[in-house]
Amino acid sequence: MQTSADGYVEAADPAVRWAVWDWGQHWSWDDELRRDFNETLRAVDRILLSRKMVEEGYLDHWARSAADHPDDPDYAFARRIGEVEKIVFSTGERGQFPWPRTRPAAGGLAATIARLKPEPGGDMIAFGGTGFAAALAAAGLVDEYQFYVNPTAVGRGQSLFHSVTGGLRLTLVRSRSYACGIVVNTYTPA
Repeated sequence: MQTSADGYVEAADPAVRWAVWDWGQHWSWDDELRRDFNETLRAVDRILLSRKMVEEGYLDHWARSAADHPDDPDYAFARRIGEVEKIVFSTGERGQFPWPRTRPAAGGLAATIARLKPEPGGDMIAFGGTGFAAALAAAGLVDEYQFYVNPTAVGRGQSLFHSVTGGLRLTLVRSRSYACGIVVNTYTPA
């Protein structure tokens, strides 16, 4: 998840443009970070998504990007998003989805993830907004956190861990800085 330098995953003021990379076509991530992000997605066989993220156009956007850049190595992750299984979590109606390999979760977060973890295949990755990510963290369902720390402080906002009772001790697994100013910190729950 992208975070600000002061630890927020969402700025209190939506006008604050703090992320180095958004869904736009022109982002200032450097070549090394793009390569490493593509490597992360290459190991993934399943993506967990919040319904809100899907409704905001996440899958449509990356499907278009993959189609517009079929041979561009910077967009390998976009093609991978289309290739892997996607499971959409919703607290409301669980309808069908028009995207290939996309289905609604067959239950709540904890039960669904407990069923999925022992299945064969590569890694699972979760993409969603603050509420979805906070629910995963609060339920203790995250095996590894990757924080893409942006070189901007936002002052106030939402924390990924606002729902975690009693805090959460993390162990730093690796940290890598990039020329664009992002530092990727990878943690596991202690």
